[in-house]
Amino acid sequence: MKSLSLIKAALPLALVCGTLVADDVVEIHGYTRAGVGRSSNGGEQVSFFLANTGGSPTGGPGYRLGNETDNYLELAVDVKAYEKGNTNFKLHFRPAFREYYQVRDASTDAGGNVDNSKAANPNQQIWIREAWGEATGIFGNSGAFKDASLWAGRRFYMRQDLHMRDQWYWNNSGDGVGLENIDFGFMKMHYAYIQHDTGNLSSDWNNGSIRGTLNPYSQWVGGGGHNIVASHDLRVSDIKLWSGGSLTLGLQYNDASNKSGTAVTGAGGNDNKGTQFNVILNQAGVMGGDNRVYATYGNGSTYWNWYNPDVKTENTWWHVMDVFYIKPVTNLEMQGTVQYRKQNGKNSMAGSTNTWISAGVRPVYFFTKHFSVAYEVGMDKLKFDNEDESRKLLKNTIALQWSPQASFWSRPVIRLFATRADWNKNANNWNKVGEGQFGNSLQGMTFGAQVEAWW
Repeated sequence: MKSLSLIKAALPLALVCGTLVADDVVEIHGYTRAGVGRSSNGGEQVSFFLANTGGSPTGGPGYRLGNETDNYLELAVDVKAYEKGNTNFKLHFRPAFREYYQVRDASTDAGGNVDNSKAANPNQQIWIREAWGEATGIFGNSGAFKDASLWAGRRFYMRQDLHMRDQWYWNNSGDGVGLENIDFGFMKMHYAYIQHDTGNLSSDWNNGSIRGTLNPYSQWVGGGGHNIVASHDLRVSDIKLWSGGSLTLGLQYNDASNKSGTAVTGAGGNDNKGTQFNVILNQAGVMGGDNRVYATYGNGSTYWNWYNPDVKTENTWWHVMDVFYIKPVTNLEMQGTVQYRKQNGKNSMAGSTNTWISAGVRPVYFFTKHFSVAYEVGMDKLKFDNEDESRKLLKNTIALQWSPQASFWSRPVIRLFATRADWNKNANNWNKVGEGQFGNSLQGMTFGAQVEAWW
């Protein structure tokens, strides 16, 4: 009887949702990757990377082909809440789910015959990455604001990424409000205020514990004692230069304060502020693809897209990179990058002044419409001023791939891969490469299978 009641209750909801989807009111997009792998000396597959390189201060996964060790899923739901004439109100939601290989228990996580009555595995990560709304066509039917959008909420804000490293090199995402796509004809302007809360959770959060078990509840929910980093982001894009050439410019200013409004100071009593300048020069039509040059300079809390009030304003960093995607000959496509980054300041998040150099390429050759072979090679070199020797890593992967179309970007793709990495002693002394799986060895191998998809 209870089951029948539940079915009756669910029918109206199913009919409504079916109608919404049929009328294109709701669109569902997403991204996922999942796989299985082993290391050559036994145990789970591990990632090879140098810490403090790539997309975050803690590193990983570096050059990603055959080097990712998680099951990950994003579901992007777009809802057309209102549409009449040129006026539109839309809602966007993106829950995400992640599980790392090294701490998973497939017999439990996948619903096997195991007693799962105890506390949930802290490895099961579920969070809301986006929840925001936007309105367009609310500023009139003519002028620069005709197609401008007013938005508020949590969102990926105009992120720029390098796919082969999963590296979001320009990424001011978070909770905020903004106005974008103000069209002046020769360029578009965008402004956003994005706020980053920091210090609300202790390290025990990653172990499944809430800070309230260690400190008063009010200290982590709506209470005092935590900081905010306020970010003002101004951008101009779509600046036409010549045939296929365009320019994007960005200026970001960060400031920090605590619950009482008092300015936050970094280590040594320095006021924590940060300014960042960004430039992207994009050239379309290069060997059937495009080329992008990115340059940035910043200081203080703008450090590497991580908004930490402990990074002093006097700490500076700059980063230059080139990214290309080309089709040099029939059936061959590739993506590649060359990067140089310099960080100055002995009290920065990364420690002492250091220089990072990286280069990599991933060619893919298509033998048939569905079958291809991909090869990826990537090199990272990290040199700290207070060390005599650089930390070095060279990673190589070969993968057999099956995809719907003969395209570098065709997904879903199913891969069988083998990866080898080599590194020097200094890299291993500082932070064991391969997550410690290979001990004092200076090389390691992994192999496995993966599915990757977006839709």
